[in-house]
Formats: sequence, structure tokens, C-alpha cells
Amino acid sequence: MSSYSGRHRTPTRAERRAATGRRRLPKAFGAGYALPTAAAATLVVTAGGATAAQTTALASGTAVSAFTAPAAQHSEALADPALAERSKGEVAQTVAGYTDLAQRRQESSQSVAEGQGRAQERQRVARDKKRKELAAQKREAAKQRAAEKKAAAKELGVSPEDVTVDAAGTPAVADGAWVLPLTNPVFTSGFGPRWGRMHAGDDFGVPIGTPLRAMSNGEVVFAGQQSGYGTMVDIRYTDGTISRYGHMSSLQVTVGQKVSAGEQVGLSGNSGRSTGPHLHLEIHPGGGEPVAPRSWLAAKGLTY
Repeated sequence: MSSYSGRHRTPTRAERRAATGRRRLPKAFGAGYALPTAAAATLVVTAGGATAAQTTALASGTAVSAFTAPAAQHSEALADPALAERSKGEVAQTVAGYTDLAQRRQESSQSVAEGQGRAQERQRVARDKKRKELAAQKREAAKQRAAEKKAAAKELGVSPEDVTVDAAGTPAVADGAWVLPLTNPVFTSGFGPRWGRMHAGDDFGVPIGTPLRAMSNGEVVFAGQQSGYGTMVDIRYTDGTISRYGHMSSLQVTVGQKVSAGEQVGLSGNSGRSTGPHLHLEIHPGGGEPVAPRSWLAAKGLTY
């Protein structure tokens, strides 16, 4: 039968040390792990400026008998006021370096932000300038169109509202508008009885070769010679009214041709039974009997 101790395992090294009362120093306190510099010995600076080394038992002078000889020498070094002061200086210099670096980084970031802000401001100013230039160009274009419409309206004898200007800047009478048959008409004789017979229209004294225009949108229903009228053109407009131009010198349209308001249809003259160069104008509402052109045109907003 084996002994009692033989039935149990062999004690471990730690258990043997515990049984004999031996204590082992941490490796950090051994000679091989001595702190290499005074700066490394001073681990942290508190808010009051004291080092952590000064707050330890080493700084207060308490002896640690378990330290090895090299560790004790380091303890004495940590308690050296001059070394501690130098260590504080090194730490303060390091902190100052980090502070300076952080400040330079902040200044660099601020400089970049300011540069971006200036670039954005320049872009905004450029956009505002471009918008103002475009607005000025539009105003100038509108002003020019208004002047063109006004000049065309004066020439055509209509209001500017009845004039349109295309993309090429060419003015024209708006659809459905009415114009006088010639520019700056000079009224010489009116509608009514004359020399024992009916004068069915108004006469306008103009030089031979004065351009004559269609008064609105319509269709040519007669273009040729007529007794008493000489060279003549009749135009039926969209409302059924027929206008007649007599004593012309030439025609520029043919029967069945579509015409627009203000479109040139021929030239004035002195053909037929005439006492001098003039335009004889008749108005036949609905193609019926003639009426006084002056009052009829006045109802269209046209006066002379």
C-alpha cells in the first residue's frame, strides 16, 4: 500500500514559493527593466504641475527593501528635484510642441475655409454680373422691338398693339388687324353726291407709284381694268367686306391670291376717269352697297 502523499500531484512552483514565504518582484522593477531616461520616469504631469513620480512612495523617501540595487538607484533618481524639474521641462516642451502643431493645423484649416469662402464669393459675384448683363440685354432687345413696332405702326397707320415683329426683326400687321391702304394719306374728296352723280368712295392725293396695301387678311377677287376706274383691285376680307382701289398704275396680285394685312398689292396712279394722280377707295360691307369709308374705318380704329 502506497503512502498518502504518493496519491497526490507534485506541488507547482507557485505553490512551493507560497509555502516557503518567498516573494517575487515584478519584472518591471528588475535591473533589466530600469527606465532609460529621466523623461520616461516622469509619466504624467498633473494639473498642479507635480509629476506622478513625486507623488509615489519613492518621492516621499519610503524605502522598499524588496527592490534590487538597480531599482533602488532609480528610485533615488526619481526623488532628485533637479531631475524631476528637468523632466517637467521636457514634458512641458513636448506638450508645447503638440499645442503648437494643433494651432498650426487649426490655422491651416481656417485659411483653407477662408480661401473657399473667397472663391465662392467670386463665383457669386460673377453669376450676379452675368444675370445683370442678360437682364440688360433683354431690356435692350425689348426696347428695340418696341421702337420697331412703333415705327411700323406709324408707317402702316395702325396702333403698335396691332404690329408683330418676327425673330428676324421684320415687323408685320397682326392677324385680324386692319390698316390704312397707304402711308400718311392726304384726304382730297369724300363719299357722296358730286357733279350730279354718286361718288361712292374717298379720294387721297398721292404721287404715282405710291405703294398700296391690303387692309386686312383676305383674298383677291378682282384684279384688272374697269371702265371709269382704270386699273383696279377688289379684295374680300375675312369678315366679308370688299375694298376697291381705283386709278392704279400697276397690280402686284392676281385673282384668288391670299393676302395679309399690310401686304403690298400694287401702286397708285392716274388711270381711268381721273383728274390727277390719286387713290380712289371704296368699302362694300358684306360685298353689298358702298358706305362712307371714313366712318367705317374709324370703327376699326383707323383715322385720317
